[in-house]
Amino acid sequence: MKLTIEEEKEMIYNAIKNQVIEYNEYPYIYSVVVFGFYDDNGKRLSISEMKKFWDKYEVQKTCKFIYNNLKESLGISQIYSFIERHAPLLNGDGEFIEEGRFHINLITTDINDIKVEEPDRKVKRLMNSNNGFGIPIMNMIGDLDAIKLQLFDASVRNCEWVNRFRYSIKTQYLDTKEDVERTIKYCLKDYINKQTDFTDIIVSKASDFYKP
Repeated sequence: MKLTIEEEKEMIYNAIKNQVIEYNEYPYIYSVVVFGFYDDNGKRLSISEMKKFWDKYEVQKTCKFIYNNLKESLGISQIYSFIERHAPLLNGDGEFIEEGRFHINLITTDINDIKVEEPDRKVKRLMNSNNGFGIPIMNMIGDLDAIKLQLFDASVRNCEWVNRFRYSIKTQYLDTKEDVERTIKYCLKDYINKQTDFTDIIVSKASDFYKP
């Protein structure tokens, strides 16, 4: 019997979800990465630079850059990259003007404690970066998990599109299986609820999905 569209979507969603949660070591990390219109000095970017934020292929290349950075600097085992559009631009009458620019959703497994407790050269370089409050990460005291999230952000900020402003990246822990499942569903909401193909959301070359 041929599957309905809804049944097919549910099947694909479950296949994606099951690959992400099969690692089964909590917490996971979830990060939302947005691209700003100004550089680190507050200077507005050129139109040609900003246009890339609307270009799916440019954003996918950026996902791959971030993926490689997280692997090489922090040794993260599993990374899953999803792209999502901001809300479209409408005029005063609610009529469509243009699509919104892209941003990135990342779901990853955790950073190994040893990376912070016995940092190698690459991690030490990240520790020289400032956290979201302007304090060098190496000067943070106490909470190992908080330090790991700041190192994650510092690694992502090595991408030239992700400026140093505090709100360009928001990272948190997902402590339970339910948290991860809910976040995956959120990342895929345009596939589940709209006509967007899941292959336009998942960045396979910047993810550790495998073919069943």
